[in-house]
Amino acid sequence: MIPYYTRFFFLASILLILQILVFDNIHLFNFSNPAIYLLIFIAYRLDLDQFGFIAIGFFIGLFLDLVTQSPGAHSVAGVSIAFLRPFISRFALGANFDQPNALSSGSLWSNKMAYVFLMILIHQFIFSLMLYFNMAHLWMVIKQSLVNTFFSFILIVASLTLFQPKK
Repeated sequence: MIPYYTRFFFLASILLILQILVFDNIHLFNFSNPAIYLLIFIAYRLDLDQFGFIAIGFFIGLFLDLVTQSPGAHSVAGVSIAFLRPFISRFALGANFDQPNALSSGSLWSNKMAYVFLMILIHQFIFSLMLYFNMAHLWMVIKQSLVNTFFSFILIVASLTLFQPKK
C-alpha cells in the first residue's frame, strides 16, 4: 500500500502544481478555468478509507484556497465531492462499483465516462455556487459550471487515455 500512496502523492503534487501554474492562468471565454486537479479525486481507489479521502479532499482544497485566494470554495467542493464519490460511483458504474479502481477494465467505457462527467459536474457546480454565493447570479453559476465541466472533462479524459496502462 505504501507504493500506492507514494505514487498518489507524486501524482497529486504534479497535478496541483500544473493547476496553479498553468490551468489557473487559462481564461477560456474570459471566465472559465479547466480543473485538471480533479483527476486526483477521480483516480483515487474506492476500497481505501473514506474518512482519509475526505481529509485529503479538504487539504487539497485548503491548499488551493490559500494559493489562489479563493474564499473556501475549493475546500467545500473538495470535501463535497470526496463525500459524494461512493454514491456517484454506485450510480455511474452500476454493478462494477465495488472494484478498487473506478476506472478499471471491468467497467464499460460509457460508465467510466459517466462517472468522470458526474464527478466533474458536481464539483464544478458546488465550486461555482460557493464562489458566487448569491442566487442572483444563478445563471452565471450554471454557465460557468457547464463550461468548466466541458473543458475539464476533455482534459481529464485525454489525460486518462494518454496515461492508461498498455494492455
